[in-house]
Amino acid sequence: MENESRSDISSLCSVVVLNYNGKEFLTRCLLSLKNLNYKDYNVIVVDNASSDGSVDFVREHFPWVHIIENKENLGFAEGNNVAIKHAKGDYILFLNNDTEVDSDWLENMVKTARSDSSIGIVGCKMLYMEQKNVIDAVGFLYDEYGFPYARGIGETDHHQYDYVADVFSAVGAAMLVKREVLEKIGVFDSKYFMLSDELDLCWRAQLAGYRVVVNPFAVMYHKSRGTFKKSCVMRSWIRFLNERNILRTLIKNYSGLTLLKILPRYFALLFTEFLLFVLIRKDLALADIKAVLWNFKNFRETWYLHKKIQQMRVIDDKAIRRKMIQKSIKILLFRRLGREFFVS
Repeated sequence: MENESRSDISSLCSVVVLNYNGKEFLTRCLLSLKNLNYKDYNVIVVDNASSDGSVDFVREHFPWVHIIENKENLGFAEGNNVAIKHAKGDYILFLNNDTEVDSDWLENMVKTARSDSSIGIVGCKMLYMEQKNVIDAVGFLYDEYGFPYARGIGETDHHQYDYVADVFSAVGAAMLVKREVLEKIGVFDSKYFMLSDELDLCWRAQLAGYRVVVNPFAVMYHKSRGTFKKSCVMRSWIRFLNERNILRTLIKNYSGLTLLKILPRYFALLFTEFLLFVLIRKDLALADIKAVLWNFKNFRETWYLHKKIQQMRVIDDKAIRRKMIQKSIKILLFRRLGREFFVS
């Protein structure tokens, strides 16, 4: 599946940079990693069969970086899983290629992870590359239907989020995960390809008793949807992945009793959206149908994973849902539709 350019990959923290045709982003990202104050780390670039010369570029200009070459585009989930097999650090930090990090970014994230044995996953403050005083996200919050809300998104950064806080999920563009967490709950779900993979991982970590926190003093800059635009070209495909993966996440992680309460409301909401899409964007309506059919087809496997996850849970769904944001279905509906039409 992959060809690893070097075999000796060991350090306290392994920073994994996933790349797919992202040569234009790599110089800024890797130079910022090279200039970190924290030194007990290594960098792994896992390349998802890029055709833009990314691998040769990294070999020539960043020989200190370890490279793993996948023979096909495995997406975010399985691409990072490949790197996990080779990374030997006590902490594994997943980082998008369209980013730049401050010199003390890694030190602050590791310090937070070390501060409390109950902390399993650590996120950071993400600012826009184009507007470095505007917040992209300071962790994710989620509603009970699996829809995300990025803390602080679009706000001018006045340090209003400058405190270490529990969140429901770190942002997949930059998240540190303790190795012990992955060994206990498993890695990313390879069926996701991309989208909601960090939600699923963070949800499972919380069910196993770990906290997910964000340290806003660890600062990075993110080019708005840079990697995303490289990976997806059709909005209907994005819609399909969103709904497919969210539904699978709900089925896997909620208890059976909670699913009996949540799923009817979830499908009612999805059906309302579907009817609106029939009038406005029929391709998105079709994507909803495909997402549901995919989950019916794969239900047996999803339910098998559900049972495994429920066996390891140490907190109940009441505790999980207290960590979620509470929004009315009306607000949720307009927010979801707004993302489909107005987020580029």
